[in-house]
Amino acid sequence: MALFIVGIIIAFCLFFTALWSAIVFGFSHVSGWQNLASQYATPPLHEGFYTNVSGQVGLASYNNLLRIAFTEKGLYLHIMPFFQVGHKPLLLPWHQLRHWELTTSLFRKVVYCQIDGVRISLPHKYWGTLQSYLSAYA
Repeated sequence: MALFIVGIIIAFCLFFTALWSAIVFGFSHVSGWQNLASQYATPPLHEGFYTNVSGQVGLASYNNLLRIAFTEKGLYLHIMPFFQVGHKPLLLPWHQLRHWELTTSLFRKVVYCQIDGVRISLPHKYWGTLQSYLSAYA
């Protein structure tokens, strides 16, 4: 009986892991992250980024899941560890980010931009930093 219970627990863990991975991987395709990764994948940063940032990539919302950084090469995006399946770190070059727009969405101010047909939104509080990097490196 104990072996049966252990088997069920192991089967559940394997099933849950496979299901979770499939869902997260699906989000990477729906959002357009996979398309961006084909051109803009980069090694992960280990420091110098903001964590728990809410934003949107394509159709997928990443509430408190994004890690972002501003570098002279571009805007760095990555996902918190538990959600990284299918989400390689991205370094989006400043000169490729287009159509900047500051707007209000669902009662909060957000900054939108677009790269390769994928729309990205970030919280308004990063607008000043974005502007300074855009003016210096775009």
